Amino acid sequence: MSLTVALPWQRIVTIYVLVQFAEIFGVAMIYAYLPLALEGAGVPLRDIATVSGAATAGIFIVGAPQVPIWLAIAELRSRRLVVVRSGLIALAALIAFAFAREAWQLIGATLALGFWLGNTGVMLATIREVSPEHARTRSIALFSAAAPMGFALGPLLAGAMIDGLGLSLAAPIMIAAILNAALIVANIVAIPDVRPHNPPTGGVLEVARRGLREVFADHRIRAGYLVLGLAIAGERMLRPVFPLRIAEVVIGPSILGIAEPLAAPGVAGAVGLLTGLSALGGAAAAPLLASRLVPRFGIPRVMAGGFVAAAVAASAMIVVGTALGLALANTLLAAAAALLQAMVFTWLANSVSENLRTAALSLSLFPLYAGAVVGPLISSAAAAAGTSRPGDELALTPVFFGSVLLLTLGVVAVRRLPPGEPSER
Repeated sequence: MSLTVALPWQRIVTIYVLVQFAEIFGVAMIYAYLPLALEGAGVPLRDIATVSGAATAGIFIVGAPQVPIWLAIAELRSRRLVVVRSGLIALAALIAFAFAREAWQLIGATLALGFWLGNTGVMLATIREVSPEHARTRSIALFSAAAPMGFALGPLLAGAMIDGLGLSLAAPIMIAAILNAALIVANIVAIPDVRPHNPPTGGVLEVARRGLREVFADHRIRAGYLVLGLAIAGERMLRPVFPLRIAEVVIGPSILGIAEPLAAPGVAGAVGLLTGLSALGGAAAAPLLASRLVPRFGIPRVMAGGFVAAAVAASAMIVVGTALGLALANTLLAAAAALLQAMVFTWLANSVSENLRTAALSLSLFPLYAGAVVGPLISSAAAAAGTSRPGDELALTPVFFGSVLLLTLGVVAVRRLPPGEPSER
C-alpha cells in the first residue's frame, strides 16, 4: 500500500499549514511593531530603521547555520521532533518579547527567533511526499500561502487591539503564543511522525555535510535558489522601514517635529491595517494566480512576471503620498512575493531529480534565509545613507530603490533557469 493511501495526508497538510501560519502570525507582529517597540524603549528615531533592519537580519544569521543539522536530525531521527522543537522556541521567544521593556531585551527576544528556524523545509518535504499527485501543487501552494496569511493577520490583530482596544503590544503577542502552544500539542497527538521514503545513512554531521554538498553541486537547484534568494531579499528589504513610511504618510511633514511619532494616535492602527490587509489580499491572490497563470504560461514566465510586479510595487511605495496608495502597492508586493515563493517551491518539486528532491526543498531555507539576511542588512545601510526631502522626511528613498534593483536582478536570474521539464507547466 502506498504512503499516500496509508497516511491521513489531508490532516498532515492541514496541521502543517496551520503551524506555518501560527508561527508567522506571531513573528509578523514583531516585524511590524519592532520599530514602535524600539521607540517606546528609548531608541532615537534616526536609529530605528538601522537597528530594526539589523535585528531582523540577525534572526537569520543565527538560524541559517542550523538548517542542515536539523534537516539531518529530521531525516535520521524524527521529523516531528524538529517541528515541535521549533514550535517550543517560537513560543518562548514570543513570551520573552511580550514581557520585554528595554531595547536590549526586545533585540534579544527578536534574535532568539533564529533558533526557531529549521522546520519549514521539513514540513514542505513531508507535504510533497504524502500528498497525492493530483493534489500536490495545491497542497504546496496552500502551505506557501500560510506564511503570507500569518504576516497579514498578525499585524491586523495587533493594530486592532492596540488602537481599537487600548491594549499594549504584549496582548496580541500572547494570543499568538497560545495559538502556537495549541499546535505543538496537535503535532504530537493528531498526526503521525512521517518517515522519509529513503532515509539517509550515517551520523548527523555526515548526513548534513553530504546533503549540502549534493544539493549545491546541482545546477538546477542552484539556479532555483538564486531566484528565491533575490525574491526574498527584495521584499524583506522593505519590512523594517514600511512602518516608518506609513508614519511619514499618516503624519506628514511635521513628523520630524514630534518627539515619538510612531506612538502618535492612529499610527499603530495604520501599521496593522496597511500591513495586514495588504498581506492578506496578496496571500489570497497568490494561489489563485498560480492556478490560472501556470497552465497558460509556465512557471518561469510567471516567476518573471512576479519580479516585475514586485519591482513596480516597490517603486510606487516611495512615490505615493496616501495611505490608500501605500495599501495598493503593498498588496501588489505581497501577492508577487507569495507567488514567487510558491513558484520556486513548485519548480524544485517538479524539476529536481527524486533522489535530491527532499534535500532541495528542505535546504531551500538557505536561500530564503540568505535573502532575509541580505535584504534587511542592505536596508539598514541604505537607511543610514539617505537624505531627508519633502515627502520623505525619514530619508527612506535609497531603501526602496535598492529593493527595485534586487527585484530587477531577479528577472535576469529567471532567464538563466535551466530548460524546464514538462511537469513544470
